[in-house]
Amino acid sequence: MNLRAARRSEDGPALPPWPILVVDDDPQVHSMTEVLLRDFQFKDRGFRAVSAYSAAEARTILECRDDIPVMLLDVVMETDHAGLSLARVIRQDLGNQRLRIILRTGQPGEAPEREVMLAYDINDYRSKTELTAQKLFTALVGALRSWIDLDTIERLNATLEARVLERTRELAEAQAFSGRLVELLPNPLWVKDLAGHYRLYNQAFREFFGIDAEAWVGHSAEEVLGRHLPPEELDSDCRVLDGSSRREEFETTIPDHAGRPRALLVTKAALPADGVVPNGIIGIAADITERKSLERELRRLATMDSLTGAPNRRHFSTLAHQEMERANRYDLPLSVIMLDVDHFKKVNDSWGHAIGDEMLKAVTTAIQGELREVDVLGRMGGEEFALLLPQTGIDGAAQVAERLRSAVAAIRLPLAEGWLHATISLGVTTRLEGEAQFEHLLGRADRAMYEAKQAGRNRVAIEPGR
Repeated sequence: MNLRAARRSEDGPALPPWPILVVDDDPQVHSMTEVLLRDFQFKDRGFRAVSAYSAAEARTILECRDDIPVMLLDVVMETDHAGLSLARVIRQDLGNQRLRIILRTGQPGEAPEREVMLAYDINDYRSKTELTAQKLFTALVGALRSWIDLDTIERLNATLEARVLERTRELAEAQAFSGRLVELLPNPLWVKDLAGHYRLYNQAFREFFGIDAEAWVGHSAEEVLGRHLPPEELDSDCRVLDGSSRREEFETTIPDHAGRPRALLVTKAALPADGVVPNGIIGIAADITERKSLERELRRLATMDSLTGAPNRRHFSTLAHQEMERANRYDLPLSVIMLDVDHFKKVNDSWGHAIGDEMLKAVTTAIQGELREVDVLGRMGGEEFALLLPQTGIDGAAQVAERLRSAVAAIRLPLAEGWLHATISLGVTTRLEGEAQFEHLLGRADRAMYEAKQAGRNRVAIEPGR
């Protein structure tokens, strides 16, 4: 028995895994998802895939089960819109508002329109190609947290209604009971009346804003939040009260009591009059600051070179193709510079890779100091870099290249025996009229760079004929 299993045996039975409904007509997608889920854990529970190979099969599963918190849904199955149709059936016919729907498509870059996300009440969108283990885990954890919040609210309401129907206790006792439950919730929760004034809020809410039990009672969000009022706050209140929306959910950023900006996932619903509380709005917020920070870090790691901080080869290529398309559409000049640190292997061999790394970082800093905000420097690998110069012709690019050469030549890295100098060789070219393939442009700049190296290094070579 492994250590984790032993601990569970001492503390009690293991918690059941989170069931994740995978709806896709491709068996390979199910297999890959199951493999990824095996390594995930959240709140001491693993993950287990529940497979459905069609929208019809998924509906049958959901009609029989209410414990599934998240669904990974393909769009194209029996029909081109089978996934979207299933989403509408879940929300309208089955009345399942808690299930978190993450739409997956095999067409990267073709995200659904905003209207589609709203009309079908889809919570997230991911392309299958981008759902790495990290991104899948991030998406599932975010969805589970939202599901837990909604489940808590629904269980709270159900508990209150059951108590009133079953026992007909006095109003004061029922209000005290509901108040205690609200206080126990770990997330900020509040209730507002029809005029938008706060009527009550729980301990987590008070701790977040650093207020006492009566500070905001009878005041509106506009009055107490002022310039920090989320732009969605008032509109979302109106929609849940006029019945145009059963539930509002949005992300926003609000400073806490210490002035630190916190990313929140806010969920609201109408609170009907039932003899316990007046008509109004109930809201709950989940702090997703850490999740957002993790997403930003994952995005940075996926797009930036960890040593120099410049865009990596893949991200640079993406930006370059976008700029190439814009240059062609509007017939704008676009130039490219390829550059290579001279004798870099000799630096590594003579002084070690640590000094080599310092040289690459110094070269990057020197180059970026000479660039405009619109210019893009990318590390292509090793000591080789590429530079994108939008709206720049060959003459301007040649001048930039010479400035870069001079800036790098001025680098002095301290060594025990003195100073280490750096030089670069640069190749310059520009987009031809009607040229659509960025790879052709990059290839010509690369050839020009090698001409500069063959001519003696520490110089600029312009593609012949430019």
